[in-house]
Parts: sequence; C-alpha cells; structure tokens
Amino acid sequence: MFNLWKNLSVVKKLYIVVGGMALLIAIELGTLVFALSTLSSVRAFVGGEGLWSKAQKNAIHSLSSYIFTKEKHYYDDFHEHMKIPNGDRRARLELMKQNPDISAVYAGFIQGGVHPDDIPGVIVMLRRFGEVSYIQRAVVAWTEADELLNVLIEKSEELRKLFAQPTVDADEVKRILAEINVINAKLTVLETEFSNVLGEGSRWLERLLMLLLVLAVVTIEGTGLFLTFSFAKNLNRSLLELNAATREIGQGNLGITVPVHSADELGELARSINKMSHDLDVNISQRLLAENANQVKTLFLANMSHEIRTPLGIILGMTEILKDPHVSEQEKRKYLDVIESTGHNLARLINDILDITKVESGHIEVELTGVKLDSLMEEIESMMHLKAAKSGIALSFHMQPGLRGIEIATDHNRLKQILVNLINNALKFTSEGSVRVDLGRAGDDIYFEVTDSGIGIPEEMQSRLFQNFFQVDSSSTRKYEGTGLGLVLSRKLARSLGGDVVLKRSTLGEGSVFRLIIPHHEVSRGTSVEPVKVSEEAKAGLQGSRVLIVDDSEDNLVLIQHYLKKYQVLCDVAMDGIDALEMTEQNIYDVILMDMQMPRMDGYTATRKLRERHYPAPIVALTAHAMKEDRERCLNVGCNDYLTKPIVSEQLYATLLEFTRKDGDSNAPERVK
Repeated sequence: MFNLWKNLSVVKKLYIVVGGMALLIAIELGTLVFALSTLSSVRAFVGGEGLWSKAQKNAIHSLSSYIFTKEKHYYDDFHEHMKIPNGDRRARLELMKQNPDISAVYAGFIQGGVHPDDIPGVIVMLRRFGEVSYIQRAVVAWTEADELLNVLIEKSEELRKLFAQPTVDADEVKRILAEINVINAKLTVLETEFSNVLGEGSRWLERLLMLLLVLAVVTIEGTGLFLTFSFAKNLNRSLLELNAATREIGQGNLGITVPVHSADELGELARSINKMSHDLDVNISQRLLAENANQVKTLFLANMSHEIRTPLGIILGMTEILKDPHVSEQEKRKYLDVIESTGHNLARLINDILDITKVESGHIEVELTGVKLDSLMEEIESMMHLKAAKSGIALSFHMQPGLRGIEIATDHNRLKQILVNLINNALKFTSEGSVRVDLGRAGDDIYFEVTDSGIGIPEEMQSRLFQNFFQVDSSSTRKYEGTGLGLVLSRKLARSLGGDVVLKRSTLGEGSVFRLIIPHHEVSRGTSVEPVKVSEEAKAGLQGSRVLIVDDSEDNLVLIQHYLKKYQVLCDVAMDGIDALEMTEQNIYDVILMDMQMPRMDGYTATRKLRERHYPAPIVALTAHAMKEDRERCLNVGCNDYLTKPIVSEQLYATLLEFTRKDGDSNAPERVK
C-alpha cells in the first residue's frame, strides 16, 4: 500500500487528499443536517404531545365543571377542547395506512394545533422511524390514550342524557365522575410515558450523533496529517536533490544523475533532468529542425505578402485607370467589376488568416443551426457555377436520393466555407475536364466528395498536405497562386464540427478526391433558422429613419451614407466619441452606428457614457476587429449588436430594419442569432 501511494502522481495524491477530506466533510455535514432535522422532528413531536396533553386536561376540567354546574357551555367547551386530540388521532390513523392521504394528515395535525412548518417533521418521525423502538412505544401510548378519550367522550354523552332528564340521579353522577377521574389518571400515566420515551430516544440519538461527529473529525484530522506529512517529506527531499543536480548541470557537469525515488511527477522530473543532461550533446539536429521550421514560416510570410500585395496592386491600378476621363462607361464598369472581385478575394484571404488564428487559439466560433442538405447544395452550385464556366470546367453536383429533404444540425457558414474551399481548390488545379461534388451517407455520418480531373498530388507530398505553411509547389516560378491555407483551414474547421477532411486518393496527372465527413446530428426544436433575406420592399421601410454614423474615416462615412441615403435614411455624422456625445444631447436617433477605434474618445467609452446617461437609441458596433472577444467586449459596454468591416450592405440593412421596424411590420427580416 505504501509503494502504491509513493508511486501515485502528485496530482492524484492531491486529488486523494482533497477528495477524501471533502468526502469526510460532506459526511460530517450530512450527519449534522440529519441530526438537526431529526431533533427538530422530535421537538415538533414533543410539542404536539404538549398541545394534546393540555387539550385533554382542559377537556376534563370543562367536563367536571359541567357536572357541578350543569351549564351547557361547559359541555360545549369539552368538545371544543377535544378537537385537538381528535385531529391528532385522525392524522395518526391516516399515517398507519399503506398509502396515506397526506392532505388528510395535514388537516388532522392542523386541527391538532401543530404548526404547519412542524408537520413535515412529525410525518417523517412517524413514517421514517416508525420501526424504531422508541417511536413504537410512543405510538402505543398515544393509541391507548386515544382509546381512553373515546371512553371519555362516551361518559360526556351519558352525562348529557342524564342531565336532560327531569330528575337527576346523584349517585349515577358520582359514578360517572369517579370513572372520569380514573380515566384522567390513566391518561396522565400514558402522557408521562410518552414524554419519557421521547426523552430516552432524544438522548440516545444525541449520543449516537456525537459519536459519529467525533469519529468524522478524528478521521479527517488524522488522514490530513498523515498524508500531508508523507507528501511534504518526499517533496522536500526530491526538491533538494533536483536543486543540487541542476546546479551541477549549470556548471557543465552533464554526467550528473538524479536519484529516482518514485513514479510520480517528481520522479518523472528527475528522469527528465537525467535525460536532458544526456540529450544536450545531440540537440544540434533539433536546432536544425527549428531553423528549417523558421525557413518554412519565412517562406509562408513571403508568399502571404505576395498574395496580399497582388490584389492591392490590382485595386490601386484599376482605381488609377478610373480617374482617366477618357475611359468609357463600359470600360469603367469592367474595371469596377475587377475591383469588386479582387476586393472579395482579398477579404476572403484575410478571413482565412483570421480563421486559422481562431482555430489555433481555440476561439473558433461554431453556431449549430438546422441545415437542409439539398438547399445547401443548390446554394453552393449557384455560387460556383459562374467560376467553373469561366474556366471551361464542367461542375456537377450529385446527391443520394434518400438525403433529399434531410436537415442536420451543424454550422451552416463553416460547412459552406469548407465546401467552397475544396471546390475552389479543385477548380484551380484542373485546367480541363470536370469537377464533381457527391453528397452521401456512410453509417451515422454525412460525407461530401469533391472529385477533380486535375494535376493530382505527388505521392511523396500527400502525407504533408495538411501541415501548416505547406504548399506542394513553393517555388517563385510556381504556376498556381494561393496561400496554402485552404486545406489546413478546411480540416481544422471540419474537426471543430466533429468531422474531418481527408485525401481519399490522388494520382499524378489524373486528379484527386477529397472527402469531407461531418456527423449526422438530429435537429432539435428551434435550431433550424433561415438566413437573413432583405427584400426591396423591406428596405423601403427604412425611409425617414434617422441614423447617427460615428467614424473617424471619411471614406467609411461616405460609403455608409451612400448605402443609407439610397433608401432615404436621414444621416448625421460624427468623427469621434466626443462629437457623438454632443450630437446625442441635441437629437434622438433611431440607431447609432459606432466605430470602436477612434481618436480623442473611442467607441467603447462613448457607448458606456451614453448608457450611463440612459440614452435610449440602439447602438450597433461597426468595427474591423472581428474576433469573438471583440464582439463580447462591444456587447458588454452596451452595444445592442455588432457588425464587422468591410461593410456588407445587406447585413447593414437587416440590422437597421431590426432596430427601426415598428411592431407588426411583416416586412422586417428575422434575425439570425
């Protein structure tokens, strides 16, 4: 047993010490609660007996007064006093049944004068401890006393009938009075026995509970001292040895060996130091691996710089061309389309980088909604059809018939993001031929297979395909552009959904098959949510709304005003939080769009001050900070909602409609939370 304890890990030792003491303390607390509740029940039982006894004595006194005065109100007083023992008897008889009516028990005890808060304790005493000898003896005395009370009631009836006669037989009255006195004496004996029995039971219970508490305290203290002493002794010895060993290693003595006394963390630390002193001679290879990893990261950053600068160069170049007054309207439209497409690609690249960061830091957001598989396939097909057509690639979608109409619980946006990444990859590496997307079921999982007839992946590269910062072709003369983020991000996102992305097969020159697997989770009620759709009719409902736009960027102010004035929204602007506070003192707005990072006073401070003033308008954070913690920070300071830059016009309209719509406005879109 000692060796087993010695070899346990430090964490397990602490768990055992803390858990054992917590268990013992819980037992002690449970014992105390049991003691208090039981003693309270005994007190309630004794209190009920006191009321019973007092009522019985008052009843006999009233009956005696009735005998001597023959006044009827004493007879009535007798029966009034008898209601208390009669109520207790009703409750006792009901509790003796196999399935008692608790409401009837309550009614009986309330008639018996027992306080409603004490009734549960009395019931517990009679039902839970009914087999205990003390309770059995008390109930026997109670039952015998009730039988005597029945006789007493009969004597009262005899007296009533006797006094109703024209001539009262004095001898008969004396006989009944003598019998009443005998009954009273017997009741006194039974009441005394009842009280003595409960007293004995209370003292026995007190001694038992005290013994249990003492044993619990002694066990807790003894166990804690023993475990603490043995743990501290081993810890002190091991730390002294480890300290001496590290000092020797620091001085260059790599042949030092630390004694290993146990298999816990301290023993493992000793082994690690021994191994470290041995491995210091051979760490050159590890240093080379680190240098190689740095080279890969450097290459990745260089590639990322190229991928970001390329669309930026296109956007800036096209913008310069648009300034030329000789450019025709048709050419301007073409250049604007290029700028829009390039901007979307740049935003997607930044989103991929952010998603990788979120996954690596554990902040990836997964929102489960109801996703209809056939609707998802149609949505992606409409998205990718034009790109495939421009590349001259035949893109087809196929679904097992049994999956039509099926709805699963997953993250709609993340699932779509993975599929779009896989299909984009397939289209990019397929110069001619086709890309096929299959949806099917395998056991409890749903799978999507993306098959292309492209260049394929060399066998020696396939094992490294999902590594960070990896590309099959990383040379400066590579044919295919890209960051190398798509596949690794897709796998990480799929695993966050409980699934995976794998390379099913790939042949050089013939193409590849990637499979996405996600679990088939049933949709619970309230999970299925339709995406936001804002109709032109709904947008027209924004007309006349008054909005304050707070942003230090004039370009953003121009852009947002353009979106809003298109639907006759009245716009005021402020360049920072101080200007916003001044304007809200003079005006009440329907919505405030608040940039969060501004000079002089930022949006967080401005929002907090507005809420301190109880300003009623909804405040929507509009910021380029897109991490989960940024959203939470905005909501915590008082924002009602959160939108990210670059601004998506449809999302902006939907948010404004939510906060400006009137009750009963059927045109307002439902929000997805």
